[in-house]
Amino acid sequence: MLIINGTAELMHNNSELAKGTRHEFNMFSKEMPFEQQLTQIEEYLMTRGWDNIEILSNGIISDVKNITHSILQQAYKKAQKEGLAVTVNNQPLT
Repeated sequence: MLIINGTAELMHNNSELAKGTRHEFNMFSKEMPFEQQLTQIEEYLMTRGWDNIEILSNGIISDVKNITHSILQQAYKKAQKEGLAVTVNNQPLT
């Protein structure tokens, strides 16, 4: 499973986050390699209201047991079923 870490800017207000704020995200993707996923990653985030996307790092996780955070574990399992899953930190970057 590919894991991608980055930041993105919210382009519209929603019930929890303010427009224009920048947040860190983690994305899991069943498809590899990373370079071939860039367009799909951008489209996935943009359809959910995110833009100005910066990828900070990426890597491969072979087993959900290597993930210690429960939210990330849930995202990993969702990506196993659906192909992609994203978590967004609800605290904006400063």
